[in-house]
This record gives sequence, structure tokens and C-alpha cells, in this order.
Amino acid sequence: MKIRALLATFFSLAVVPLLAAEEAPPTALGQQTYQLCVACHGLDGKGMKAGDLLMAPSLPESAFIRGGHADLIGAIVLKGIAKQDNRYVQAMLPLENALSDEQLAAVVNYVLDEYGKEKPKRSTARDAAKWRKTFASQQSPYRRADLEQILQLADSPTLLRNLRYRFYEGKWEELPDFSQLDPSRSGALPDGRISLAPARDHRKPFGMVFEADFTVPKTADYHFTLGSDDGSALVIDGEGILDNDGIHPAQSKRIKEHIEAGEHTLKVLYFDGGGQRALGLSVRGPDIGTVLLSEATPVKQKGKQSYDPIPLKPRSPGEAIVHRAFLPDAGPRAIAVGYPGGVNLAWDAGTLNLAYLWRGEFMDAAPHWNGRGSGSKPLGRDRLKPLPPSYPLQVLSSPDEPWEPLRQGRIAYERDTADPTKEITFDLEHPDYQFAGYRLDENRFPTFRYRYRDIDVTDTFVPAIEAGIEGTVRTLTLTGNPPGGLHLRIAQVDGLDETAPGVFSAGKEMTISAEGAAIRRGEGKPELLLPVTGPGAVSVTYRWTRPMPAE
Repeated sequence: MKIRALLATFFSLAVVPLLAAEEAPPTALGQQTYQLCVACHGLDGKGMKAGDLLMAPSLPESAFIRGGHADLIGAIVLKGIAKQDNRYVQAMLPLENALSDEQLAAVVNYVLDEYGKEKPKRSTARDAAKWRKTFASQQSPYRRADLEQILQLADSPTLLRNLRYRFYEGKWEELPDFSQLDPSRSGALPDGRISLAPARDHRKPFGMVFEADFTVPKTADYHFTLGSDDGSALVIDGEGILDNDGIHPAQSKRIKEHIEAGEHTLKVLYFDGGGQRALGLSVRGPDIGTVLLSEATPVKQKGKQSYDPIPLKPRSPGEAIVHRAFLPDAGPRAIAVGYPGGVNLAWDAGTLNLAYLWRGEFMDAAPHWNGRGSGSKPLGRDRLKPLPPSYPLQVLSSPDEPWEPLRQGRIAYERDTADPTKEITFDLEHPDYQFAGYRLDENRFPTFRYRYRDIDVTDTFVPAIEAGIEGTVRTLTLTGNPPGGLHLRIAQVDGLDETAPGVFSAGKEMTISAEGAAIRRGEGKPELLLPVTGPGAVSVTYRWTRPMPAE
């Protein structure tokens, strides 16, 4: 317990300067980010000693680093490694919510440069963002046996050629007859691995069919493992051999099949019915070992996490919960609030604005107690994001003046280069805004406070359930003399349309009510703006379009 407390203290001290460094240009972002690893791996990467034991393994001897597997190193940094025995004193702690994409890519580049035998292609923030999505189905730290298998799969041969996919829009509870449907698009997957990447930006239920030429080097029995969330099926030479159909959480099915050496056809059918999505396929046989045929490993049953969820609950009925933590898709100064009735939100003290809303259960705090702590995770569903990260108020000198983007700086961070060329961006504080904290009322509902120019602003939210549909009423109160042309930007989303005076549809999931608001159309997504003509209060109601489905 003393060691865990010591490491928790180190993390709390180390992460503050790391985050603050976004405000002061670092000379080497990767080296700076690596300081989070020094307590266990040491400055030389060979592992810090704790008596006769090592805190962590030697990085120069890591097969992941020697092999230059940047994506797998990124997965380990994101998800961590569970402590299963006394081989090492400390677990590898997950940093998924503590690092930005730039920091993740930079620290992977740093350890490969410092401890790898060869220098592979350098990773970028775009690569790091892809890693987050690729390994999203891994919901707990890896076990070392899992990592050994992943490494074996990464070094295995490619057995699929001419891999193609077809994408179908629709919602099903079991696999449809795709041959009777028209795909909305199709394409090739040149990496030779089955992947859900073509559906990455599709937020609704969908189906996919993958087809490829499948080479078997030797006549023998082959063991296939197919995992998915939701339904899937495996077809070889036109015959279905493995069925994992239906609406279900992540689960895997296995089968042994005798296959003749030579060329065969392979088809995988898949559909996502909503919620989480995952698809993985592997084959094991003589002379080839275990070969991964998909971008992701076959998924495991949910519930095999190394820790159980810790849902946050209010102290008393009718009270709200205010939770400060690293939150997904929000800035590092986000504040989460869970209100009675299952309405929840994240408010960003960096932009002084609403980040997003969701409904249902509030927050899982278990990651705080798993290792050093890596933030919290919303437990509910049906997230509404009315705006991209942006400031709430602006004086518009003309109707077509664009809304001011976040103020950002750029810093060069390429390590050991006299004339750095690589840069990252970081948020700057806006001189017109000053955060003034928040106050809690008798039900622990927060009132967020800030100053905009010479105006004092309070921002409050109250849950409002109407006809069984959840929503929240947001009230901004301005004290002082607002300048002419001041506007509040309420939303910027596709599908914005006025359905009645002061009532707006904002996509299929959200409606917004704001008297006096108007839609502004131009380049990009339409905006909903509300003129602020004087001191006093303005109200906005956000509401889901339908009741929350029963679980």
C-alpha cells in the first residue's frame, strides 16, 4: 500500500507540470511526457529497482520496442498492464485519459528512438487517434499473456488477399440476407485485415460484408475464433461454419474446421445494432501459429475487466453530483454534473461552455482506483453535443462575421533537432474571459460563474422531464451592460431547422427551445444564435427527441 500511495503521489505531482507544459513550449514533448514513466522504468529505461525486484521491465529488452510496433506500444500506454504476480512491483498504469494524442505519439516516438534497434516511421497525433479507436474494445489493462499473443499475431503472415467490403445502412436484430440488399458503398481494405474503419464516422446501426481470397498453406485442422458486438458469421467456400448472430455484448465463438491446402474464399458478415461495436477474427493452425485476420483481436466477454465499475451516486435523493476528473471528449478542466432524473452534463471551465449532455447513469469512477487513476467514464447513453469546443459569447459586427475559434498556439517539439519542423497546437486562455468558479445550492446544483469583458455571467442547468422525455433548462444571467451586437451561440450541428417559433430540431436526437434565436447558414454547419440585448436572463432548453429505451 505504501508503494501504491507513493506512486499515486508521484503521478499527481508529475502530471501537473506535464499539463502545464502545454502553456510553456517544451523542447522535447516526448522526453517530457516520458517523465510520467521514470518512477518505474527509470531514466535509462532499464527499470527502477525496489530491493531485489524491478518496478517495471526493461524497455531496451521489450519485444514490442525491438520490433518497432508503434501501434502496440501506443495500446499499452493507453490501456496499461495488469499486475498478476510479483515479477514486477508495479502494474503498467493506463494513461488513456491523461495524455493528448500529441503526447501519446510523442512518447511512443521517444521510447522507440531511445531504446529501439531500428527507427520506424514516426507516429503522429493522427496515428494516436487511430490507436484509441482501434483498441477501444479493450476496457481494462492487458494481461501479459494477452500481450504475448498480440505480439505473435502482429508478426504473423497475411493470409487474406483481395479483401473487399460492402457497407449497408439499416437496423436489424439478426443478420439479414445481405444479397437482397443494396450496399450504400463498397471498397477495398489494402492492409489485408478485416476492419470496421469504414464505419468509423457512422453513428447509426449498420451492416458490413467482407470477402477475400484465403490461402491455406497445409491441409490440416484449423481453429477459428470469431468475436463481435453485435452479430457476425464466418463463411468459407460458400458454407457457413461459425455463427455468432444476434444482439449481444462482446462475445467470441470458436470452431475447428478441416481445410485443404490452397486457395479458398472467405466471407464475414456483421451487423451493429447500436451501442458498442467490435469485430475480430483469428485462425490457428500448423506452421502458421495464430494469425489475426482482422485489425482487432477477437473480443472477450464483457465483465472480464480487472476492476468492477464504481457508479457515482448522490448523497441524498434530489441532489446533484459534481465530479471533477479527466473526461472523454472534453477539455482537461471539465466538470461533470449528474442531476436527478438521469440528466447529466459536462461543462468545460476552459471554454466556459457546455461540452455535452447524456442521460441514464452518471459516472464510473473505477479508473481512479485502478493504478494511478486515469479519469472517469460516463455510464449512460444518448450523448448530445450541441456545439464543437468553442466560446459561448461574441460581439458580431456583421451578420456574416464568423464565430471565433478557440485561441491556440503552436510549438515545435521535434527532439534533438536544431531546426525543429514538427509542431503541436495547444489552447490559449482568451483575454475576454475569466473563470470565477462555481457555487452549489441546497441541492448541490452548481451555478457556474465567469466574467466576459465587463459582464458577470452565471450559467445554471435544471433537469426538465416532459412527457417522459428528459431535458434540461439552461439559464444564463448577465449582470452589467452587454455591448451591442452580443450573441450567444447555442448550437452548430447538421440538420438544424426551425419547427415552430423558438423551437428547433438539431438532428434526429435533439430539440432546442430558445425564444428569439435564429438560424445562421453559411459555410460549414448551420448555427443557432441568440441575440443578447441587455442585462438579465436568457434561457435555452435542450431535450432528447424520444423517451430513453428500456434496458
